[in-house]
Amino acid sequence: MTGLSTDERQELASSVRAACEKFASEERVRATAYNGDGSCGGIDTELWTVLCAQVGVAAIAVPEHLGGAGYGASALGVVAHELGRALAPVPFLASTVLATGLLLDTCAADPDAEKCLSGLLDGRRTAAAAITGDGGLWHRGAVTLTASRRGDGWGVDGVVRHVLNGTSADDLVVVAAADNETAVFLLDPTAEGISVDAERVLDGTRPMATITFAGAPASRLTVDGPVDDLIARNVVATLAVLSAEQVGACERVLEIATDYARTREQFGRPIGSFQAIKHKCADMLVDLEWARSASQAALQAVNGDAAAAEANWRASMAKAVCSESLRNAAHANVQIHGGIGFTWEDSAHLYLRRARTDEVLFGGPGQHWDRLSEQVKLL
Repeated sequence: MTGLSTDERQELASSVRAACEKFASEERVRATAYNGDGSCGGIDTELWTVLCAQVGVAAIAVPEHLGGAGYGASALGVVAHELGRALAPVPFLASTVLATGLLLDTCAADPDAEKCLSGLLDGRRTAAAAITGDGGLWHRGAVTLTASRRGDGWGVDGVVRHVLNGTSADDLVVVAAADNETAVFLLDPTAEGISVDAERVLDGTRPMATITFAGAPASRLTVDGPVDDLIARNVVATLAVLSAEQVGACERVLEIATDYARTREQFGRPIGSFQAIKHKCADMLVDLEWARSASQAALQAVNGDAAAAEANWRASMAKAVCSESLRNAAHANVQIHGGIGFTWEDSAHLYLRRARTDEVLFGGPGQHWDRLSEQVKLL
C-alpha cells in the first residue's frame, strides 16, 4: 500500500466534498433516508455511483494488482471524514471498508472471494458483513451463526441483527462457527433459506437489517492464518475509519452551532456573545480536536506496520473518544439552537441520530474503555 501526499489528500477530500455538496444536500439526505417519521433507511445510489465512477471510492484501498488504487486506510479516512460531514447515505463503511477488507484477506487463497471482490470495485455491487449476532463488539463468543456440511457445500443457520446496509447488499460476508472453529462464508442474499428484513432505525442514513439463515447455501472462504486474527484486524480497521466519519460529523456540527450562535440574536445581541454559549462551543472544539487526534492515531496504526496489539488499543481509543465527542457535540448543538433544535425541520436531530447510532456500532464507548483498561493491565 502507498500513502497519500498532502496534496493528494486535499484533492481527494475536495472531490468527495464536491460530490456530497451536489448529491447529499440536507434536503436530499432527508428524501433518501427518511420516510415521514424516519422509520426507513435508504441508500443514495446516484451519489454512490458518482463517488465510485468519478472518485474511485470503492477501489481506493484495494491493491493495484487486484484492480484498485493501492492506497490504504489513510485514504479511507479522508473519504470517511467527508462522508461523515454530509451524513451521506452510502454503503461505504459496510461494503468498501468491512466487507471488502474481509474479502481482501481471503482472495489470495480463494477464487470465490476474488470474484466477489472484483464485482465491488466499480460500486455497481455492494456487500454487507455480519460478524456478530447484534452488530456490537467483536469477540469470538459474539458469533451466533452456525454452519454445517450440506452435501458438497455448506449451510448456514441462525439470526443476525443490525446488519449495516444489509437490505441493499448484493453479497453477504458472514462469520459462523463451523467444525468447532470460526469461519468466513460468502452468500447470495437472494438464495433460498435467507430472509432479509429491514429494521426500524434511528438513523435513516444507516439502514440495517435482521437476516435469518435457515440452511442457506454458502461458500466457505479459504483463509491463510488464524481466522479470528483476520476478523479482528478488519474490525480494527473499520473502527478507525468509522472514527474518521465521526470526526467529520463532529466538525460539521461545530460549524452549524457556531454559525447559529453568530446570527441568532436575543436581548439585542448574538447569543454567541453570552458566556454559556461560548463555553459550549469551546467545549465542542476541545472535544473535536481530541477526537481528531485519536482518529488519526488509529488510522496511522492500521495503515502502517504497527503491531496488532497497538492497532487494537488505538482503534478502541478512537472509537470511545470519537463516539463521546460526537454525542456531546450533537447534544450541545440542540441546546444552542434552543426550541428550534428540537424540531423535525432543523438539522440538529439528524446529527444526533447519527451520533447515537454510531455510538453503539461495533461496541459502545464503555466496552472500548474496558478493553483499554485490560490493555493497560498488560503493560
